[in-house]
Amino acid sequence: MPKQMNMRIGVQILCAGMLLAGMLGAGCGRNQSLDAASLRGLPLEQLQQMREEILARHEDGSPLSDHETQRVELIRDQERRLENAWIFGEWRERHGARLIFRDDGTVSVGARGGVYDELGVYKFVSPEEPAYESVWNLYYDELGEPIAVVSRPDGSGYIYQFHRSRTEVYEWEGDVLMSSPTGYYFTKNL
Repeated sequence: MPKQMNMRIGVQILCAGMLLAGMLGAGCGRNQSLDAASLRGLPLEQLQQMREEILARHEDGSPLSDHETQRVELIRDQERRLENAWIFGEWRERHGARLIFRDDGTVSVGARGGVYDELGVYKFVSPEEPAYESVWNLYYDELGEPIAVVSRPDGSGYIYQFHRSRTEVYEWEGDVLMSSPTGYYFTKNL
């Protein structure tokens, strides 16, 4: 009798544990945070539907919560990237620097072995600036042309104003409001 009782208690504990795990799992899925990595590979139509579902809950004019606002902004950032998919891939500079724009908002910024002076002459420096991984965001200028902004480890940024070109871009340093040219000129590897 004691063995059967212990077995029954063990089964009850196991069932209670599974029920608790299931409830916790369901709760976590509902409030799962959204990040750029979770949006990777989703088609534009699905992103638009996700954004519209959030906005549809507020058709009565009620304000979006901070969490919902962040989700809508993140989804819209990804939509802009997909609308300009021609940016994805590798861009190279004649002295070896490279950029690899990815669809999830990450970018690989290659090592740099020198800088351009005010006359446009490339001067090698030692040690070279190491490669790093960063994020990029896409904005539009007053003419509706895309501008990619890449965050740098020191907090500043690189700006790439594509204007009407889809195969070449000059690099600027600073922010969207105030920037200066770096002399780097990237072309798209097709």
